[in-house]
Amino acid sequence: MARLLITATYGYDNSTRAAMPFFVAKGAKESGIDVGIVLALDATVLVKPELRQYVKPHGLPPLDELFQFAVDHQIPIYV
Repeated sequence: MARLLITATYGYDNSTRAAMPFFVAKGAKESGIDVGIVLALDATVLVKPELRQYVKPHGLPPLDELFQFAVDHQIPIYV
C-alpha cells in the first residue's frame, strides 16, 4: 500500500492553504492510500475547534468538515 505524510504549515489566516493538506489527505484516503497529517508552525492552532470553524477556503469544503473526515477515518494528525 502506498503511504503519504502531508505537512501543513499555514494557520487560519490563510484559509485555502490551511485546508489544502486536509483536502489532499481526504482524496488520498478515498483512493486507498495510507495517509497522515503533520501540523507544524502556524498550522498547530488548527486543532482548536474554536479557530478551525473560521477556516472557510475558496473552492474547498470548510476545514471543520475536512477535519471531521480525518477523525472519522482515523487519519493520524501529528502536532
